Amino acid sequence: MFSNKQIFVYDIKDFNFIVKSCEENESSFDNILRQTWKQAEQNKIFRYILNIKDSKILKGKYKFLAQLNPDRTQYRRAPESITSMVQSFNSTRFNFTKLTQQEILFDIGNGDTNDIIAINSSPLEQSHCLFLAERLKCLPQIMTEYSLCKVIELCLLSNSWSLRAFFNGLCALSSVNHLHWHLYYLKYEMLLEYIDICNYVSGVHLLIEYPAKGFCLKLSDFKNIEDFVSRAFVVVNYLQLRQMAHNVYITRAKSKSNDELYNDVRIYIWVRKPFTGVKNITAILPGVCELFGHLTISDETVYNNLTQDDIINLLYDITEECFLLIKDELKNILEK
Repeated sequence: MFSNKQIFVYDIKDFNFIVKSCEENESSFDNILRQTWKQAEQNKIFRYILNIKDSKILKGKYKFLAQLNPDRTQYRRAPESITSMVQSFNSTRFNFTKLTQQEILFDIGNGDTNDIIAINSSPLEQSHCLFLAERLKCLPQIMTEYSLCKVIELCLLSNSWSLRAFFNGLCALSSVNHLHWHLYYLKYEMLLEYIDICNYVSGVHLLIEYPAKGFCLKLSDFKNIEDFVSRAFVVVNYLQLRQMAHNVYITRAKSKSNDELYNDVRIYIWVRKPFTGVKNITAILPGVCELFGHLTISDETVYNNLTQDDIINLLYDITEECFLLIKDELKNILEK
């Protein structure tokens, strides 16, 4: 029964607003996440044991990270066919009410199994798991302000600079049409932790010195978490109402590359060309991790021959047109 699962309860005093890159003193949230994930791995609950065969930073100023993980393509669950930004939840397809008890790591909050952390059965990286917000409501993969707020709080519960969160929307490489966020530890310094961003409108910046142009919000610009979340959700929800495909990535941030302290949190939001149908999992598909600069490659020949220019062209192609289309329109909305 689920009553045997741990229940993680927290409040604001448990948040870590500043973390150090040089030390990994686990918070209680890090501890329960890593331990339950490792136990699930030992119990062979995953579709494969995580085995990243090689990792490299591609030469060039963008510091793209490429990782060779052929098992993910070979063993992962077949992705759902996504055909619309307003596709309804389908109870007959795989969804997160069908998880086995072994796949559920722990409960967030009150033990009602509504907000939970579960394994991602085909992991990209260490402790790759899913945050399932209001799971029992059977919501489609359309972001809610509640889920965004909760996932920001989970990030702040960590004492690690490397815990990241991300969201693939409908027609933006999401594989399951049931509301979920991804969490994982990515222990590589990434350019988007500190890249320069440009002023746009109050509380929202533009990411333009990068092949995947998009929008960025920083926690340090706001008085509290609620205002940060509310402003970010205005951007995301406008894209949802306009039925424009989008991806969202949340990361710890710092002022410059050699800073020891991560003293900020950034939310990146990309509007992008829609992808419909069943995705070809053997190709390099630009989901949110790829937009952030983290590339999972299944084919060794592709991995060996990959260059920064290849990725620049890929990211530019799926974001440039949509970004230019929405930039002025969104500004009018945000200024109201």
